Amino acid sequence: MIDNPTAYWEDLWAGGRRYRQLTDSETAALGRHTGPGEGRSALDIGSSDGALARHLADRGFKTTGLDCAPSALALASTGPSSNVVTFCHGDIESPQPPPLPESAFAVVTARLVYAFVKDKPAFLSRVRGLLVPGGLFWVVTPMAARVPAGQVSNGITTAEEELLTSGWSAVRATDMDYLRCFALRP
Repeated sequence: MIDNPTAYWEDLWAGGRRYRQLTDSETAALGRHTGPGEGRSALDIGSSDGALARHLADRGFKTTGLDCAPSALALASTGPSSNVVTFCHGDIESPQPPPLPESAFAVVTARLVYAFVKDKPAFLSRVRGLLVPGGLFWVVTPMAARVPAGQVSNGITTAEEELLTSGWSAVRATDMDYLRCFALRP
């Protein structure tokens, strides 16, 4: 597990590491669950290069992107439509997490983040508190059973999936190669 997420991710982003690009299949699946933004608020946790946050903004969401790596945020702020997204530095798992308004977001996303969260129950509780009633928590994560042998730690186990999906009123999952997209509603 990552002891210091800010230092870990900053080293990778500053060193030029890039991650799986957002795909049309992912955005289409997300769109089926969110509908148009219509000025509703969205939060992208672990916004990395900002692609998902910008996609939400382009769909009409008032979007905030949150990441703990300054180099990722610098990259995100230079992308197309970056002027319509508020990018913030912060670690959602920090003992002093960024000040985010409770019950304020129609959509909260965590793309390629959940597998690396240390305290998953606390993280899920925090996300539930951020969502408006009837909001959507969108999680895209590798599944440990479907990733190459050397990358199993980048995916979630069956037990972690059960933890992720328990306690929601609605759970929908869509598989995309080794990724699974979860649409979770309180």
